[in-house]
Amino acid sequence: MIERVLIVCVGNICRSPTAEFLLRQRLDGVATIVESAGLAAVLGSPIDPVAQSVLVEHGATGASHVARQITQAQIRSADLVLAMEKRHVSAVHAMAPHARGKTFLLGRWQSDAEIADPYGQKRPAFERAYQQIDDATASWTQRF
Repeated sequence: MIERVLIVCVGNICRSPTAEFLLRQRLDGVATIVESAGLAAVLGSPIDPVAQSVLVEHGATGASHVARQITQAQIRSADLVLAMEKRHVSAVHAMAPHARGKTFLLGRWQSDAEIADPYGQKRPAFERAYQQIDDATASWTQRF
């Protein structure tokens, strides 16, 4: 059983919090803890305003989110680590080689699709990322 999921991106203000909130919403009623962290997060930063706006538009919210830096302890305690890009998977493996069997792309079930970072781009990039994350989290929930 998957009891703890860690979702990883770079800054922990766009993609990973979006995935965290969507996966948590999809797993409502399932005893699974869903968290997110960044490989280069600015600690304490809120979710990006555009990412938050897109979440709200789809009936979710990331208003309570605070960016966190990934730690070896988080990786160790997670049953499943989901990353946005292949380089994030590699970074997790470099930090914690023991995580190789439990670290995958969020887009694994979409032919190992990577989810591009919308940070600093216009709203359509955030909407594209949201749609990819929504599809990917839906695919993962079928495996819980």
